[in-house]
Amino acid sequence: MNDQFLATPSRPDIADLTPADAAALGAAAGLQGFAVFELDGASMRTKPELMDHAALKLAFPGDFGKNWDAMVDYLGDMATIHKNSKILIFVRAPEKIGSSDPRLRADLLKVFGFACDNAREWSKHSVILKFALVWPDKCVI
Repeated sequence: MNDQFLATPSRPDIADLTPADAAALGAAAGLQGFAVFELDGASMRTKPELMDHAALKLAFPGDFGKNWDAMVDYLGDMATIHKNSKILIFVRAPEKIGSSDPRLRADLLKVFGFACDNAREWSKHSVILKFALVWPDKCVI
């Protein structure tokens, strides 16, 4: 894993990791003061499940609209919601996301990218928002 991944709000925003690399990144993030969150792909097989799981695990406020636009906005505003300018979100078992709809994972990755762009723009590059997809060792792409 590139040491610069957590050091700057600049791209790349999304990393594909093995479980071992994810453990090292999580430890480094904790030492650097990141708020660390975890999503489970096995709990996000459909869009409604994804929205419910993300809202719960990322502690979105009760007015979360459970649609892609709201997801972009709330992810982009995680620093304000959690009062921390450094946010790292792990996605475990990403291969299971959207098992009933293959487009769901691709759509979610686009949302992650838009949210990172928003966080950079809204904060004038003072917020670091990163996503780490944790693949089984044999599946890292």
